[in-house]
Amino acid sequence: MTASIDPATAGLPRERLLAEGARSLSDAELLALVLGAGGRSARATALGLLEAVPLHELSWAPADAIAGCPGIGAARAAAIAAAFELGRRGGWSPPRRGERCLDPRRVHELMRHAAHAEREGFHVVLLDVRGRLQRTVQVAEGSLSQCPVSPRDALRPAVREGAHSVVFVHNHPSGDPAPSPEDVDLTDRLRAAAELVGVLARDHVIVAAGGYYSFVEAGRWRR
Repeated sequence: MTASIDPATAGLPRERLLAEGARSLSDAELLALVLGAGGRSARATALGLLEAVPLHELSWAPADAIAGCPGIGAARAAAIAAAFELGRRGGWSPPRRGERCLDPRRVHELMRHAAHAEREGFHVVLLDVRGRLQRTVQVAEGSLSQCPVSPRDALRPAVREGAHSVVFVHNHPSGDPAPSPEDVDLTDRLRAAAELVGVLARDHVIVAAGGYYSFVEAGRWRR
């Protein structure tokens, strides 16, 4: 059943969404509906916020990071963060504990949150003998462009918890997942160290806003 629209309000975002669907609205109009009823004040605030924070950054911004923007208090910031998180949860289904997590695309889904982090971080995905997810552990956090990590630190959670195998993951805040020469060198050292301690290293996946890079998929997983 189509909602009955008052001709006097037919041009407002809420009414247009009901009549034509959400895709008919601009980014600012959609954001205005999250902020309020879609009136002039909400639209002006939405436009100002999008000018200050691009949509791709806003969609991952924590509530406290945008609460100080003009017209955005704690309640509106929380509503924005909640709306984007709901969209993410509906848009993909990351692997859960006990599910196989060997496909680099599934690893990327699992670590999508890390792909948008502001600093580089190094994570280890712990797997059982069948490649099923046990849990993820962040073992190091660095700067905007590097995250020093030693093979000992990277493998400590796997040894401590008796994981059969691991996938190493780190992010590139630049948005480009392509590996650096340092990433290639680290990958070789991690694989050698894993063999020494009896842990099967399955892949090293770099995640970023622009996608992911898998050393296995790229044929650079030296055996």
